[in-house]
Amino acid sequence: MTATITAKGQITIPLRLRQRLHLNVGDQIEFDETAPVLTARRVVNRNEWEKAFGEWKNAAGKSLKGHPWEKQPSSAIVDDLRGGKAEPQRKQRGK
Repeated sequence: MTATITAKGQITIPLRLRQRLHLNVGDQIEFDETAPVLTARRVVNRNEWEKAFGEWKNAAGKSLKGHPWEKQPSSAIVDDLRGGKAEPQRKQRGK
């Protein structure tokens, strides 16, 4: 897939890619200026993330009984699933 940079430096993410990645109007992405290639990732709203994870933990409460994840915060569970500690969240510029 390709996209063309406009005179204002804007690009359009192709529809097929937006659909596959579940990117919607109003979603924010951040660019990693330290990466050797163009790298972008969705900005995750921490409050919404914790709320959704809390709902999952409540729904899975019986299944988690006695499991190490039972009392873990969402960040620790995600780290465990990834096989290691995630990078710390970076502060957004201009905020």
